[in-house]
Amino acid sequence: MMRSIVALAFVAALANTATAADMPLKAPPPVPAPVYLWTGCYIGGNLGWAEASAHFEDRFGEDDGRLSKSGFAGGGQIGCDYQFAANWVFGVQGMIDGADISRSRVSVLDPDFTFHSDVRWFGTITARLGYLITPQFLFYAKGGWGTVKQRFQVTDTFDGFVFRSVDTSSSGGDAGVGFEYMFAPNWTFWVEWDHIFLNNRSIDVRGIDTVLFTDNIHRDFDKVLFGINWRFGGARSPVY
Repeated sequence: MMRSIVALAFVAALANTATAADMPLKAPPPVPAPVYLWTGCYIGGNLGWAEASAHFEDRFGEDDGRLSKSGFAGGGQIGCDYQFAANWVFGVQGMIDGADISRSRVSVLDPDFTFHSDVRWFGTITARLGYLITPQFLFYAKGGWGTVKQRFQVTDTFDGFVFRSVDTSSSGGDAGVGFEYMFAPNWTFWVEWDHIFLNNRSIDVRGIDTVLFTDNIHRDFDKVLFGINWRFGGARSPVY
Protein backbone atom coordinates (compact mmCIF):
# COMPACT_ATOMS: atom_id res chain seq x y z
CA MET A 1 0.00 0.00 0.00
CA MET A 2 2.74 2.45 0.96
CA ARG A 3 4.62 1.69 -2.25
CA SER A 4 1.50 2.52 -4.31
CA ILE A 5 1.06 5.91 -2.56
CA VAL A 6 4.74 6.84 -3.14
CA ALA A 7 4.48 5.83 -6.81
CA LEU A 8 1.36 7.95 -7.32
CA ALA A 9 3.02 10.97 -5.68
CA PHE A 10 6.08 10.59 -7.93
CA VAL A 11 3.95 10.41 -11.08
CA ALA A 12 1.99 13.54 -10.02
CA ALA A 13 5.23 15.44 -9.44
CA LEU A 14 6.50 14.50 -12.89
CA ALA A 15 3.23 15.61 -14.45
CA ASN A 16 3.37 19.03 -12.73
CA THR A 17 6.97 19.53 -13.85
CA ALA A 18 6.13 18.75 -17.47
CA THR A 19 3.14 21.14 -17.40
CA ALA A 20 5.28 23.97 -15.99
CA ALA A 21 7.95 23.37 -18.62
CA ASP A 22 5.34 23.62 -21.39
CA MET A 23 3.98 27.00 -20.15
CA PRO A 24 5.26 30.06 -22.13
CA LEU A 25 7.64 32.40 -20.30
CA LYS A 26 6.42 35.93 -19.57
CA ALA A 27 8.32 38.67 -21.43
CA PRO A 28 10.10 41.21 -19.20
CA PRO A 29 8.38 44.63 -18.97
CA PRO A 30 9.61 47.22 -21.50
CA VAL A 31 12.23 49.68 -20.30
CA PRO A 32 10.64 53.12 -19.90
CA ALA A 33 12.11 55.92 -22.01
CA PRO A 34 14.08 58.55 -20.11
CA VAL A 35 12.13 61.61 -18.97
CA TYR A 36 13.84 64.73 -20.37
CA LEU A 37 13.86 67.63 -17.94
CA TRP A 38 15.15 71.13 -18.74
CA THR A 39 15.25 72.44 -15.19
CA GLY A 40 18.82 73.16 -14.15
CA CYS A 41 21.89 75.22 -14.98
CA TYR A 42 24.41 74.90 -17.79
CA ILE A 43 27.68 76.14 -19.24
CA GLY A 44 28.83 76.02 -22.86
CA GLY A 45 30.59 77.54 -25.85
CA ASN A 46 29.53 79.06 -29.15
CA LEU A 47 30.75 80.11 -32.61
CA GLY A 48 29.15 82.11 -35.38
CA TRP A 49 28.79 85.36 -37.27
CA ALA A 50 28.20 88.97 -36.26
CA GLU A 51 27.59 92.21 -38.18
CA ALA A 52 28.12 95.79 -37.00
CA SER A 53 26.32 98.53 -38.93
CA ALA A 54 26.76 102.30 -38.60
CA HIS A 55 24.98 105.10 -40.46
CA PHE A 56 26.66 108.52 -40.39
CA GLU A 57 24.78 111.82 -40.63
CA ASP A 58 26.12 115.35 -40.21
CA ARG A 59 24.60 117.77 -37.72
CA PHE A 60 22.07 118.91 -40.34
CA GLY A 61 20.85 115.38 -41.08
CA GLU A 62 22.72 115.00 -44.37
CA ASP A 63 23.66 111.41 -45.24
CA ASP A 64 27.40 110.80 -44.78
CA GLY A 65 27.45 107.12 -45.75
CA ARG A 66 27.10 103.73 -44.12
CA LEU A 67 29.75 101.52 -42.57
CA SER A 68 28.78 97.83 -42.24
CA LYS A 69 30.96 94.79 -41.76
CA SER A 70 30.45 91.18 -40.68
CA GLY A 71 32.92 88.67 -39.30
CA PHE A 72 33.65 85.69 -37.07
CA ALA A 73 32.61 85.60 -33.41
CA GLY A 74 33.08 83.05 -30.64
CA GLY A 75 32.80 82.78 -26.88
CA GLY A 76 30.84 81.18 -24.08
CA GLN A 77 27.60 81.30 -22.12
CA ILE A 78 26.21 80.31 -18.74
CA GLY A 79 22.63 80.18 -17.54
CA CYS A 80 19.78 78.41 -15.79
CA ASP A 81 16.38 77.11 -16.94
CA TYR A 82 13.14 76.17 -15.19
CA GLN A 83 10.58 73.88 -16.83
CA PHE A 84 6.96 74.47 -15.83
CA ALA A 85 3.46 73.53 -17.01
CA ALA A 86 4.89 70.47 -18.77
CA ASN A 87 5.90 72.19 -22.05
CA TRP A 88 7.19 75.63 -21.06
CA VAL A 89 10.74 76.63 -20.13
CA PHE A 90 11.86 79.95 -18.64
CA GLY A 91 15.53 80.83 -18.28
CA VAL A 92 18.17 83.50 -17.80
CA GLN A 93 21.54 83.62 -19.54
CA GLY A 94 24.78 85.57 -19.67
CA MET A 95 26.96 85.45 -22.81
CA ILE A 96 30.26 87.04 -23.87
CA ASP A 97 31.99 86.69 -27.26
CA GLY A 98 35.12 87.99 -28.90
CA ALA A 99 35.10 89.37 -32.45
CA ASP A 100 37.36 91.00 -35.03
CA ILE A 101 35.11 93.12 -37.23
CA SER A 102 36.89 96.07 -38.87
CA ARG A 103 35.83 98.34 -41.73
CA SER A 104 36.81 101.71 -43.22
CA ARG A 105 34.89 104.09 -45.49
CA VAL A 106 35.58 107.52 -47.01
CA SER A 107 33.16 110.25 -45.96
CA VAL A 108 30.47 111.01 -48.56
CA LEU A 109 30.24 114.68 -47.63
CA ASP A 110 33.99 115.32 -47.35
CA PRO A 111 36.31 112.77 -49.04
CA ASP A 112 39.28 114.22 -47.14
CA PHE A 113 38.12 112.21 -44.11
CA THR A 114 37.85 108.43 -43.65
CA PHE A 115 35.79 106.67 -40.98
CA HIS A 116 36.99 103.47 -39.29
CA SER A 117 35.00 101.03 -37.13
CA ASP A 118 36.48 98.16 -35.11
CA VAL A 119 34.43 95.74 -32.92
CA ARG A 120 36.40 93.65 -30.39
CA TRP A 121 33.78 91.95 -28.19
CA PHE A 122 30.12 91.91 -27.23
CA GLY A 123 28.02 90.50 -24.41
CA THR A 124 24.38 90.00 -23.49
CA ILE A 125 22.29 89.36 -20.38
CA THR A 126 18.89 88.00 -21.37
CA ALA A 127 15.79 86.12 -20.27
CA ARG A 128 14.08 83.62 -22.52
CA LEU A 129 10.76 81.83 -22.75
CA GLY A 130 10.54 78.60 -24.70
CA TYR A 131 7.98 75.98 -25.71
CA LEU A 132 8.82 72.26 -25.96
CA ILE A 133 7.61 71.04 -29.35
CA THR A 134 8.86 67.59 -28.31
CA PRO A 135 10.45 66.61 -24.98
CA GLN A 136 13.87 67.21 -26.58
CA PHE A 137 13.20 70.13 -28.97
CA LEU A 138 12.80 73.65 -27.52
CA PHE A 139 11.81 76.73 -29.52
CA TYR A 140 12.32 80.04 -27.69
CA ALA A 141 12.28 83.83 -27.85
CA LYS A 142 14.62 85.95 -25.76
CA GLY A 143 15.10 89.55 -24.72
CA GLY A 144 17.35 91.60 -22.50
CA TRP A 145 20.37 93.89 -22.67
CA GLY A 146 23.44 93.84 -24.91
CA THR A 147 26.80 95.67 -24.94
CA VAL A 148 29.28 96.04 -27.83
CA LYS A 149 32.88 97.21 -27.39
CA GLN A 150 33.70 99.34 -30.44
CA ARG A 151 36.33 101.86 -31.60
CA PHE A 152 35.61 104.68 -34.02
CA GLN A 153 38.34 106.69 -35.74
CA VAL A 154 38.38 109.58 -38.18
CA THR A 155 41.59 109.89 -40.19
CA ASP A 156 42.98 111.91 -43.06
CA THR A 157 42.18 109.98 -46.24
CA PHE A 158 45.56 110.73 -47.83
CA ASP A 159 48.19 110.51 -45.07
CA GLY A 160 46.35 108.51 -42.36
CA PHE A 161 46.64 111.21 -39.68
CA VAL A 162 44.21 110.43 -36.83
CA PHE A 163 41.90 113.38 -36.14
CA ARG A 164 39.75 111.56 -33.56
CA SER A 165 39.68 108.13 -31.91
CA VAL A 166 36.88 107.05 -29.57
CA ASP A 167 36.65 103.77 -27.64
CA THR A 168 33.11 103.11 -26.52
CA SER A 169 31.08 100.34 -24.89
CA SER A 170 27.67 100.89 -26.43
CA SER A 171 24.54 99.25 -25.02
CA GLY A 172 20.93 98.70 -25.93
CA GLY A 173 18.04 96.28 -25.92
CA ASP A 174 18.58 92.75 -27.22
CA ALA A 175 15.92 90.56 -28.88
CA GLY A 176 16.16 87.21 -30.64
CA VAL A 177 14.78 83.75 -31.37
CA GLY A 178 16.30 80.28 -31.53
CA PHE A 179 15.93 76.58 -30.90
CA GLU A 180 17.73 74.08 -28.69
CA TYR A 181 17.86 70.29 -29.01
CA MET A 182 18.76 67.83 -26.22
CA PHE A 183 20.61 65.22 -28.29
CA ALA A 184 21.94 63.28 -25.28
CA PRO A 185 21.39 63.34 -21.53
CA ASN A 186 22.97 66.55 -20.19
CA TRP A 187 24.00 67.78 -23.68
CA THR A 188 22.16 70.26 -25.91
CA PHE A 189 22.84 71.94 -29.25
CA TRP A 190 21.36 75.37 -30.07
CA VAL A 191 21.14 77.97 -32.86
CA GLU A 192 19.87 81.54 -32.44
CA TRP A 193 19.67 85.00 -34.00
CA ASP A 194 19.84 88.22 -31.98
CA HIS A 195 19.65 91.93 -32.72
CA ILE A 196 21.12 94.54 -30.37
CA PHE A 197 19.59 98.03 -30.67
CA LEU A 198 22.67 100.09 -29.85
CA ASN A 199 22.32 103.63 -28.60
CA ASN A 200 23.35 106.39 -30.98
CA ARG A 201 26.30 108.71 -30.41
CA SER A 202 28.09 111.69 -31.92
CA ILE A 203 31.71 112.15 -32.88
CA ASP A 204 33.43 115.54 -33.25
CA VAL A 205 36.43 116.18 -35.50
CA ARG A 206 38.38 119.17 -34.19
CA GLY A 207 40.98 121.37 -35.78
CA ILE A 208 43.47 123.55 -33.93
CA ASP A 209 40.86 125.94 -32.56
CA THR A 210 37.54 124.86 -34.04
CA VAL A 211 35.26 121.89 -34.67
CA LEU A 212 35.69 120.82 -38.29
CA PHE A 213 32.50 118.79 -38.33
CA THR A 214 30.23 116.62 -36.17
CA ASP A 215 28.63 113.37 -37.30
CA ASN A 216 25.82 111.49 -35.59
CA ILE A 217 26.23 107.70 -35.71
CA HIS A 218 23.19 105.39 -35.77
CA ARG A 219 24.24 101.83 -34.97
CA ASP A 220 22.87 98.28 -35.03
CA PHE A 221 24.37 94.90 -34.26
CA ASP A 222 23.24 91.43 -35.40
CA LYS A 223 24.56 87.99 -34.58
CA VAL A 224 23.83 84.39 -35.57
CA LEU A 225 25.45 81.87 -33.23
CA PHE A 226 25.38 78.12 -32.68
CA GLY A 227 26.72 76.32 -29.65
CA ILE A 228 26.72 73.40 -27.24
CA ASN A 229 25.69 73.38 -23.57
CA TRP A 230 26.55 70.91 -20.84
CA ARG A 231 23.68 70.78 -18.38
CA PHE A 232 23.72 70.03 -14.66
CA GLY A 233 20.50 68.03 -15.00
CA GLY A 234 19.22 66.84 -18.37
CA ALA A 235 17.37 63.54 -18.72
CA ARG A 236 16.34 61.58 -15.68
CA SER A 237 17.09 57.87 -15.45
CA PRO A 238 14.14 55.57 -16.23
CA VAL A 239 11.92 54.63 -13.30
CA TYR A 240 11.12 50.95 -13.08
